[in-house]
Amino acid sequence: MVLPSGNPNPSADRDSPHDEPPPYSSLPDTSPPKWGPRFDDLTAESHQRLSIESRQPLDPPPECFSTPSPRRIRSHNFLSFTISSLSHKLVDGFCVLHPRGLLEEHGITKEDWVRFLEDLTIAARLSAQGLSAVGSRIPAKPFHLRGPFIINFRVAYDAAFARTPLQEVGALIAVWNESAFERRKLRVTLHVREDEGKKSGYYLLVESL
Repeated sequence: MVLPSGNPNPSADRDSPHDEPPPYSSLPDTSPPKWGPRFDDLTAESHQRLSIESRQPLDPPPECFSTPSPRRIRSHNFLSFTISSLSHKLVDGFCVLHPRGLLEEHGITKEDWVRFLEDLTIAARLSAQGLSAVGSRIPAKPFHLRGPFIINFRVAYDAAFARTPLQEVGALIAVWNESAFERRKLRVTLHVREDEGKKSGYYLLVESL
């Protein structure tokens, strides 16, 4: 008897390693890349300027307090970012970082932003000397620090000034929020930075509203 040509054992083909399904391979990652602003670091030149200049925050008022907002501002047009303090003391100031081309869409220029960060440093230093950079310009509604502490800045200003750098910086941020940022769909809040459960400094959270 003559067998037909071919493999006499059909199951051999099914068991052949060449016919096994290819190994699993993950699909290519199509998720968008993580976004982050491109910062210009102006910290060194800013601190050098503050060492030779003598000026007061809010005197004269920043130009962006009175200039009109852009006619159209997109809401939530960037992810929130942070600006860290240089140390655990507010009198040492914050990193002077300018997010390139980002805040301009909201009507805040590079000069406006640098002045804001510099004014926070000046306000903290004046407060450490018993002087107020804000005084009676504290806004009517209280400013709340985001974090484990809640501070109410609805305090009358008098000659016996006794506000801490933290309170003074918070009050100045509230003035900028009410006078310039919020009507341009921006908001800045002050937070306590913690490392292993201990306070290690502060940071500013910048949000698009």
